Amino acid sequence: MNPAAPGRVVHTFRPDTAADVRATLDEAEAAAREWAATPPLRRATVLTRIAERLEDRRDELAALITGEEGKPLGAARGEVGKSAEQFRLAAQLAYLVEGTTYPSESPGTFAYTLREPLGVLAAITPWNFPLSLAARKIAPALAAGNAVVFKPSPVTAGTGALLVEIAVEAGLPTSVLPILQGQDAEAMAALLGDDRLRGISFTGSDATGALIRAQASSQARLQLELGGHNAAVVCADADLAKAAADIAVGAFGLTGQACTSTDRVLVASAVAAEFTELLAAKVRALRVGPGDADGVTTGPVATAAQFERLTALKESAVAAGAKTVAEADLLDGRDPDGYWVAPTLFDDVPADHALVTGEVFGPFCSVVGVHDLDEALAIVNASAHGLVTGVHTADLAVAHRFAAAARCGIVKVNAPTTGNGVAPPFGGWKASSGGAFPEGGRQALDFVTETKTVYLTHGAN
Repeated sequence: MNPAAPGRVVHTFRPDTAADVRATLDEAEAAAREWAATPPLRRATVLTRIAERLEDRRDELAALITGEEGKPLGAARGEVGKSAEQFRLAAQLAYLVEGTTYPSESPGTFAYTLREPLGVLAAITPWNFPLSLAARKIAPALAAGNAVVFKPSPVTAGTGALLVEIAVEAGLPTSVLPILQGQDAEAMAALLGDDRLRGISFTGSDATGALIRAQASSQARLQLELGGHNAAVVCADADLAKAAADIAVGAFGLTGQACTSTDRVLVASAVAAEFTELLAAKVRALRVGPGDADGVTTGPVATAAQFERLTALKESAVAAGAKTVAEADLLDGRDPDGYWVAPTLFDDVPADHALVTGEVFGPFCSVVGVHDLDEALAIVNASAHGLVTGVHTADLAVAHRFAAAARCGIVKVNAPTTGNGVAPPFGGWKASSGGAFPEGGRQALDFVTETKTVYLTHGAN
């Protein structure tokens, strides 16, 4: 359903059953062997064609993403472009599945390693980036010669189906990237617990991550990208106007529905009042409405559950004494039944309230005054999550010190907490990740391959 007009059907699908899962895995297991034997040139060619077709169908894909998930068309087009980049990078990775030679303790023995694909993996993806997060998981796995069972969110089932259609049109064998739709509990248990599944890559909530850990086969390695409770720090020497602009992007872009969104701003007390007003002005300039309407900066939240949760969270915070500093405007003419949540800046939030103690995953941000960098770092590092944090400062020494001390997988300096490139690794620390395998770039090959060590004796010992 379209979250800007919940009575409008965007895509229909048939939910898969446990029997469908078993049949899918049968086909994927056979296809994986053939795809692994396919020369790297052929795999790279197919991945490049997928990238080209994504770009050719950018407008169609963007309109579908906006219709299913709600983000503005400009952001959706950007997501399609990022997805094409990920497939182009993966085409290069097909040539980088490399081994290593080692000195041997035994005379006449040659020791070396081979990298081989795992076999069959599962990519389980969320609705907030339905194309680019799927691409980040699927493309490297295909490059290394694996088959991937793709399980998109039922909220964005149409985007997932179109990605698979495009991949097949580009020459990928159908059973190398089968798709499973829906959220049937028995079907998911059948998928996760099957010993033929050698790897599970998931992005989503902490609760679903815990369920995957509990149900996953002991034969499957895990790559879990979970929640984030992200803070940005603003030092007294920062360019306050730029910091406000960057933090507005990080907190309110994509309606705050990113695991890397900024939940809290830890501001040096000396500049807190000035900075808060600058950020408030950015909030008031936002325009909330359908993602395909002119002038819209912020779409609806994606689901009814999101709308209900965030509405209750805001009401609870205000009732507890939080101050609403600024709210964005809701455009006239929008469907009144849409899932509209106005971006809101808060101050004076009680320290024990959920608005500042846990992941928000919505367009709310709170300002918290701090005395110095040490206090800010203590707050950042006290979080159970450790995905991303940011610091805004003109002092290079402060930036280096903060980057070294922050207990997070990603540190941004004078930039929004959101946004990442396709080549650097992406992964959180602590409760934000599960498994030792970050996503992105050349490091992605570590998750989708396994190492075989060979000792070749070629002379007398």
